[in-house]
Amino acid sequence: NAFGLNGKGHEAIDLYRQMPIDIQNEFTHISVLNACSHSGLISEAQSIFNNIQFKTKRITTVMV
Repeated sequence: NAFGLNGKGHEAIDLYRQMPIDIQNEFTHISVLNACSHSGLISEAQSIFNNIQFKTKRITTVMV
């Protein structure tokens, strides 16, 4: 989320994509989606959201 708040959304996405899928969780999904939002990376956020296998209410709310 710090990346996004500082205009470094692409760096947040790069870090997220380097993470093994088995350690990604609700918090990491929300953080990268927020970073995309703060950086204006809407299509990237949509792509990431579409690839999240288990979408919680919190994750879905971030996309609204």
